[in-house]
Amino acid sequence: MTLRKILRYLQKWLRPPRSLRITKAGWKFLGLTTIVGLAAVNTSNNLLYLVFGCMLSFITASGVLSELMLRKIRLERSFLRHIFAQQATPVSMAITNRKKYVPSFSLLIEDFTQERHTEQRCYLLKIPAHSTETITYPVTFRQRGLHHPGKIRISTRFPFGFFLKSATFVEMDEDVLVYPRLEQLQPADLPQQASLLGDSWASKKGRGTEVYSIREYVHGDESTRIHWKSTAKFAKLMTREFEEEQKKKVSLILDVSFPSKNTPGTFYQDVEHAITLAASYIMHFIKQDFQLQLITPVQRTPFDRGQHHLFRLLRILALLQPSNGHSRQNLARAIQQIARADVMKILICVNTLEYASHGGFAKVVTVSSREQAREI
Repeated sequence: MTLRKILRYLQKWLRPPRSLRITKAGWKFLGLTTIVGLAAVNTSNNLLYLVFGCMLSFITASGVLSELMLRKIRLERSFLRHIFAQQATPVSMAITNRKKYVPSFSLLIEDFTQERHTEQRCYLLKIPAHSTETITYPVTFRQRGLHHPGKIRISTRFPFGFFLKSATFVEMDEDVLVYPRLEQLQPADLPQQASLLGDSWASKKGRGTEVYSIREYVHGDESTRIHWKSTAKFAKLMTREFEEEQKKKVSLILDVSFPSKNTPGTFYQDVEHAITLAASYIMHFIKQDFQLQLITPVQRTPFDRGQHHLFRLLRILALLQPSNGHSRQNLARAIQQIARADVMKILICVNTLEYASHGGFAKVVTVSSREQAREI
């Protein structure tokens, strides 16, 4: 058990199970009750004693019933699997009343996952016994990376609104992974090669869509590949063979290494902008069915395509942190190893353009100057 979990357990056990706050109406009622009580003692009037007793019973009933409303309430909060920074994402919460016979009334649920939690307040008038109500509300994470969801507070003013009794749930969820923010790429942001680069044919048999040759049918061949015109011409079953397809490929190089000199004040802001650009390029090229490779100072992925590869790359970017100069040397060696003509290379760097001298880049973007440095 880590120190963080131990501290959370201690905080959970030391915190009182309920918090109680007297409302404005409650203070007025308590003041009126005090006045009636003093008048009853001073005058010995039985009617005032009766009224005073009824008012005390209302106060007692408020405490007992409000506690009953919060007992045996279970909360289950669910986040989407894929969340992007600075984009509102829906969060669903299931509130279950596990009491056998008593419903819960007038429940206010507050989620403190983000600082401005006013938009995450939801009110439920009634949850019947042994039933579940589900609510949905938006949450926005400002930064990428791992986030621990905030606490949840459930409150009630039932029955008379004299007291606001609350219960806080702290240890509810695992950490949530937030992907980098996405930007809408403009046509000028894309390399000119991106519109020219496409699928090509390798002049050998494979599983493409272009016909490579027609041969005699062999038992075990797919029936969908039978070429009926040739079958009628030669009076025997003929089947098609297809040419292997070479898919379009993009290698995205992201340099977020610390500068060799003093770190500028905007360095970390530039790093976040560079990662945002990289995520936007990844999303664009995956949607265009490119085979994509990501190279960072600490990691190099193989070429792949599809949704699984997309979220694998986004996860890498979500957890990426600036690295030292030694990692930059590894990145330079990795760039030199990419010498294939069928691969389009895009470089995104922070405060440096030294890799541009290696040549062969379809686009080089330096984030610190907020402009594209070179396009081939």
